[in-house]
Amino acid sequence: MACSRKVLIVAYHYPPEPASGAQRMGYLAKYLSEFGWEPTVLTRRAPHRGVAETNVIRVGAAYRATIRARRALPGRPHPAVSYLKARAREILFVPDRAAPWIPLAVTAGLAAHRRERFDAILSSAMPASVHVAAFCLKSLLCVPWLADYRDLWTGNPYVTLPPWRTSLEAWMERSMLGKADRITTITSSLAAALESLHRRPAVAISNAIDSDEWKDIPFEQPDRFRIVHAGTLYDGRRNPQRLLAQVSALRREGVIRDVALDFYGQDPGNLLELSRQYGLEDAVRYHGLVERREAMRAERGAALLAIIQNDDPRTASEYGSKIFEYQAAGPRVLVTGPPASVLRGYVEQHALGWFAGSDDELRAALRNAYEAYREGNYLRDVSVTPNARVLAEAFAASLDEIVTGSQVPERRSTPVTGLDKSDSAILR
Repeated sequence: MACSRKVLIVAYHYPPEPASGAQRMGYLAKYLSEFGWEPTVLTRRAPHRGVAETNVIRVGAAYRATIRARRALPGRPHPAVSYLKARAREILFVPDRAAPWIPLAVTAGLAAHRRERFDAILSSAMPASVHVAAFCLKSLLCVPWLADYRDLWTGNPYVTLPPWRTSLEAWMERSMLGKADRITTITSSLAAALESLHRRPAVAISNAIDSDEWKDIPFEQPDRFRIVHAGTLYDGRRNPQRLLAQVSALRREGVIRDVALDFYGQDPGNLLELSRQYGLEDAVRYHGLVERREAMRAERGAALLAIIQNDDPRTASEYGSKIFEYQAAGPRVLVTGPPASVLRGYVEQHALGWFAGSDDELRAALRNAYEAYREGNYLRDVSVTPNARVLAEAFAASLDEIVTGSQVPERRSTPVTGLDKSDSAILR
């Protein structure tokens, strides 16, 4: 389809950044043109660029591309210093640490509009600063704005703020997002929360995976019972303690012998301390934040892929950022989280592996996973995976509607192939 309209995508996280939140907008930039929209992406700088980019505007400080493996925790600052730094961040960086990027993004967006004349703006958050920048552009340019939530802004269980900041940001969110022409998010449960906050309909558009990314990444026979976790631990708020405790117990009992645990992500949280506590220093390796393809290769060389959710019941509607990527990777999946998690049904529906909401379930799942590895039965069928083109088509439909003035239905959910229609997406 020939492109007839132009959209400015405002996204703080964007490929080649390995953060899982970067992929949703990366897929849109790749496939939106097939559905009548020519995208230009406004994002932060990359530390280096392996390939030439077209229609990508990068401003501000670059993210750190790679944090190499660490076997010991760095020295921790004095508690008083940490306290003062935290209080200073609360005052200076509103709504978040990306706040200094807002004026740079607005300036670059205005300049781009003078050249391109965009028909719409699409912002994807978190961080919430992305929506603030898009609100400013919407106000200055008077073009339709689609605001996409990958996470909640206020009410996010992974964010703890003092009461004054919570009240301020709640006011900011209601005031600014009230000007958005369309609100989208990734699950029906998140859509319901946003509808309650904003008193208006929200559209759930599922996340997806691009199977083309995996074509040249081979499956590799794991050299041992290798458990791979790829994703942030949120400074210990996603706690690997239950997993390490059960692996340690099964190893002492001789049930599991040749085990390795590889963790990839932005911060180790309490991982390395726990590995010492449970006598797993020889088995646990923290690789840090690596290039995405390196993590994908590790996933295809695993005997078991792990997702660790926060055990807080408030996260029961959370899907876990890696579930779709793991679905395309191939090895069986083990998920730990609150017993009522929506991921339990998703794992069972798609025969991905095991969900463990208790220590007994986790112990049984590890035994079964190890047996499957020993029998050479640790891989699943990866022929059917959620389709990134469907994701782009759904966003194109919403963009068409806000440009033409069509009304959003009372409640709409756009699932991708093979997913449950009521709640078929992932968080973070």
